[in-house]
Amino acid sequence: MRKRVLVICCTPYQLLVAVQVLATYYPDAQADLLISDQMNGARSLWESARKAWPYGDVLFVEEKKLNRLARGKTVGNICQGLLAPEKLLQRFVPVQGSYDVFLFSNISLLNQYLILGLRRRNPQLVWQLFEDGAETYSPLVGNLVQSSSWKVKLQLYQVQKVQALYLFHPETLDWTPACPVYKLSPTYAPETLELLNAIFSYDRLPDRYDQPFLFFEESYPCDQVDIGDVALVDQIAGLVGKENIFVKTHPRNPENRFQLAGYATNASTAVPWELIVLNHSFSHTLFITVGSSAATNPYWVFGKPVRALFLCDLVEHPERLRHQVLVQTRKLCAARPDLFFFPQTWEECAALLAQQRKELSA
Repeated sequence: MRKRVLVICCTPYQLLVAVQVLATYYPDAQADLLISDQMNGARSLWESARKAWPYGDVLFVEEKKLNRLARGKTVGNICQGLLAPEKLLQRFVPVQGSYDVFLFSNISLLNQYLILGLRRRNPQLVWQLFEDGAETYSPLVGNLVQSSSWKVKLQLYQVQKVQALYLFHPETLDWTPACPVYKLSPTYAPETLELLNAIFSYDRLPDRYDQPFLFFEESYPCDQVDIGDVALVDQIAGLVGKENIFVKTHPRNPENRFQLAGYATNASTAVPWELIVLNHSFSHTLFITVGSSAATNPYWVFGKPVRALFLCDLVEHPERLRHQVLVQTRKLCAARPDLFFFPQTWEECAALLAQQRKELSA
């Protein structure tokens, strides 16, 4: 009998990773897909995935509604999860039947409820976590999974018992899980890439990534944290020209701050950056970022020798940065100083930009 797998994805990148997990470890399974409304363009993505998904059904999940519940209702849900988990499951995700495997990436209340409800239907359920970029490798996720805080345990005690991890680079994991860790190949089979291109309508992507400098915005504005990134890019523009910079905005940020500042930016936020990387070489482009893993993933995940310049040491308020993730990024980049650069002064930054521009245009 074919295994039944349930997969939930809350970001485009998670869907890209989940498809590789299925292709590698569950190629013959019936796999149903949950698309969370946490991602931009989730409804459109759900519609296209329903047409292209070859493994099973595709369902839409209104996770935002769950996350906006008042504290009292959340406590009530936690209690219902203990006493009647299947009823709780049906309220939020009306999946049918039982599953053998549940694949997820977010450490969240919804996934806690899913595990509780699915286990009631099948006590032998296995739940496994797949990576969601640099944070998965960092103590940010490790500390949450291994937290002994009663508040965390009360809400996420079942998620914390995750039974396996799927990572592109297990050797760089910065915490020690109490479960097996399985490696994912960075090489996508042609049919897998074709499926992803169909789901994300890649052939209709309106953006061109052919400028010599590509800046990656991060999700700090979502948390109302100002790291001064627009001012940083203005200083870069003073060195290389605004017309030579393309800004890849973060899909969760509510306002296109860089477009308002006069920069060319991407029109589509629904296509995951890593899928663009799989379809593009970037051999003549210098990536620039404060500390985004989007600048390192092309090399660390897919083996493409792209170059990136990090501005994290030039920000005016470094205490506002996510240093737990940056520690992991610096650790990865230290192995390839020929590809990844961390200028300590603007003079050093200007020299690096001039040098890289000359080499990349050769």
